[in-house]
Amino acid sequence: GSGGFRKRKHDNFPHGQRREEKENVNPSSALMTSFKSFQLELDTRHDKYERLVKLSRDITIESKRTIFLLHRFTSAPNGEEILNESEVKLDAVRRKIKQVAQELIGEDMYQFHRAISPG
Repeated sequence: GSGGFRKRKHDNFPHGQRREEKENVNPSSALMTSFKSFQLELDTRHDKYERLVKLSRDITIESKRTIFLLHRFTSAPNGEEILNESEVKLDAVRRKIKQVAQELIGEDMYQFHRAISPG
């Protein structure tokens, strides 16, 4: 090659041959069944990971809102109302933490530890 394009590995195979190979795959073969079960397992794990990320973000947001609400306690004349509202917000945080705990029942927590932020 004098400055030409490099040939890719898959360029060695005719395009029609690859298409025929896909059509000849038996969907009920043991290999395909194994791949389908792996796909289902990975999809389930990914969905759980995404749910945990969302719960973690919700916990962080509600915690920050509660903190900022409590910062107004000293300067606001209606302190009792602020305390009641903050208690409601903290209950929501507790429910979300409980949801995280329920998601992790029977799971290896270390597979999902990055989904839960320390914030």
